[in-house]
Amino acid sequence: MSSMQPLNIGFDLDGVLIRNPFETCVIPRLQVLLAGLPGVRGKGEEVVAKTVRERIVRGWRARMATGDLAAAYDWDAIYHEVAGDLGADRACLDDIDVAAWVRDCCDQSGHIEALPGAADLLARLDAAGHRLVVISNGYAAYQRPVLAALGLLGRFADVVTPDRVGYAKPDSRIFAAAAPLDVFVGDTLVHDVLGAKRAGLATVWVAPVLPAELARLEPLERAAHPRLAGVIRDYLSVSPHSRYHPEADERSCLPNAVVKDMRETTELLLGWRLAPHGAAGR
Repeated sequence: MSSMQPLNIGFDLDGVLIRNPFETCVIPRLQVLLAGLPGVRGKGEEVVAKTVRERIVRGWRARMATGDLAAAYDWDAIYHEVAGDLGADRACLDDIDVAAWVRDCCDQSGHIEALPGAADLLARLDAAGHRLVVISNGYAAYQRPVLAALGLLGRFADVVTPDRVGYAKPDSRIFAAAAPLDVFVGDTLVHDVLGAKRAGLATVWVAPVLPAELARLEPLERAAHPRLAGVIRDYLSVSPHSRYHPEADERSCLPNAVVKDMRETTELLLGWRLAPHGAAGR
């Protein structure tokens, strides 16, 4: 497949193209709502914040441990569970509507952004005739409002999410739901690289911080360099996802290309050649 032919390109969102409002707006809003509940009443703001966040993570881990990957990203269900555990009454539970909170946060300044180079990347790929899709573990109700507010939603032919298709990355079936696809771009080795490789796709790993000997190379050269295996091992050793996917290692998570930013991603994809079996070249 030459670069003159349109590609079908999948993208992760958070940390690749956008910053979502959860850290700066949605979770703080939940903390304020729950601050007066019996489980944290009289505690200081920092203790409340720590308790709420710990219980959110606990809910995520419990779902991941059962293998229910799609449910692990249902923040409405998890937030309701956290509130109930802290003694929330029905009125408080009814006030929790994460999708509505996301929409409100998108209307406020400073809580969302297109990451540097993302809008230009999508515009240039769109203009070149490539088909672009989102595959995100964030539910559509949380992701589409952000994309719309940033003016990016119209760039995508589809937004594929666990609440729509019943699967979450790295399950290869969520990638199949976005077919046809040739290449996937993401920043999480377990979700994005491992999952896309399982689905038979070429993969681009977004890794802004690299050792100097890799940073000075071109994206395809980085993927072929022996030093990358150690970088992947180090990444996996601290990833919260690795414990649930023991099959993830430096071989299964080896991408076809490694980029530092969206400028490199743009240049790579606009000059992409896709060989058989997911091999990549230029």
